[in-house]
Amino acid sequence: MEMVESYESFLLAQGGEEACLDFFLRCRWPDGFRCPDCGCREAYTISTRRLPLFECARCHLQTSVTSGTVLEGTRTLLSKWLYAMRRVGDPSVGINAVQLSKLVRVTYKTAYAMLNKIRQCLSAWQTDKLAGRIEAGLALWGRELCGSFDLAPTQQPLAVGLACDDSDHSEKLVIMEIPRERMNERWMDPLDVDLFKELHFASDPISQGNPVHCSRFLTKRKCPTLASVIKAGFKRINDSYHGVHPRHLFKYLAEFTFRYNSTRDGCNALLHIVHACSSRSAA
Repeated sequence: MEMVESYESFLLAQGGEEACLDFFLRCRWPDGFRCPDCGCREAYTISTRRLPLFECARCHLQTSVTSGTVLEGTRTLLSKWLYAMRRVGDPSVGINAVQLSKLVRVTYKTAYAMLNKIRQCLSAWQTDKLAGRIEAGLALWGRELCGSFDLAPTQQPLAVGLACDDSDHSEKLVIMEIPRERMNERWMDPLDVDLFKELHFASDPISQGNPVHCSRFLTKRKCPTLASVIKAGFKRINDSYHGVHPRHLFKYLAEFTFRYNSTRDGCNALLHIVHACSSRSAA
């Protein structure tokens, strides 16, 4: 069983609540405060509230580090948000709302809302397109109806693609949901194949020349690396969250895809998540 860093250990390592606030401030305004309304860099600080307010010296707009983001209006400590983001980006172990609520001592409802907002931000995060040698095909989330060519009510068809380097090491993963009504029994519609390539494949001839296997079965014979990645990813989602309804699947797939790609990019996953959450409005 993997050891999970506790919230208390995380907070100590970060340097306390003030250090977590400073981290969010640097992510929101890496070059120093800038008024979101008029762009002025001068501001007065109002420190009488839990989170400091910055009043623009020119237009007098009052802004906090969470204003206009998914964290706006939150009553949960920023350190707890930062811990949740750290755990979402951890490639070794996931986290669900029950676990988070116990670790940071908030209600299940609050923990679920926190994770839901983080995943929504990750679903809007833009990634580079796949390039070079690409394995791509059709995958199905959920169990099939025995002996049926029709989709089960809990199934969701997905177009999946994985860019691989010359040594067959995976580099980047993309997943796109396909409307159920456009499925032709076991096959992906050619229009969805074209759309998948347009949105997620680089425009050069080599990248566009990669086939997308439209069969309902993602096989190791056609997509050896991709099939293993998707199988392991689906298992991890099921093990961590004990079943996900197709209506909410895109958020969990976004979390899985982000974590997979950030591990291979060697980027700071926590920093990317905070940026994503700081740049997206709660509305």
